[in-house]
Amino acid sequence: MTTPAPEKTTSRRRSSSGKYRSIRPRPRLRLGAVGWTVSWLVPTALMGALLLSLSFVPGLDSAGYLTPLIPLLAVAAVAVGIPGTLLVSWLLRHHLNPVVHVLGYVLVGLLYGPVVLFAGTGGLVPMLIPIVGFPAGVLLGAGRWIAQPLSRAETV
Repeated sequence: MTTPAPEKTTSRRRSSSGKYRSIRPRPRLRLGAVGWTVSWLVPTALMGALLLSLSFVPGLDSAGYLTPLIPLLAVAAVAVGIPGTLLVSWLLRHHLNPVVHVLGYVLVGLLYGPVVLFAGTGGLVPMLIPIVGFPAGVLLGAGRWIAQPLSRAETV
């Protein structure tokens, strides 16, 4: 007994990628310039104001380790915060769940901490990474959550 030869169909096989892929509009979450400014600049300014106010507390800044963190926070916000938040917004543009965007911004805020290492590795400086990174991560995540009403979902 022989097995029959497979029959060839006349229709083309559609692949998941390539020129035969069906083109459907994908939803995209769009955050405008005002929304991005609210989600990045407001938490960064709040973190700077928090560090500045802590430096005025008597006895807390006796070693002088909080005041130099303000320019380091500004460097971290420009060097890590701007490209990081823009990259997270671009990479996650097709995810409509706002929690994913908030977690991405928290991750960018946590990267503010290692910028403190550029000040030098002596003394208390390596111990200050959590003092900058954790609050910056929480504040950037909260800023992105607050900016959620300023975003819109559109199909492209």
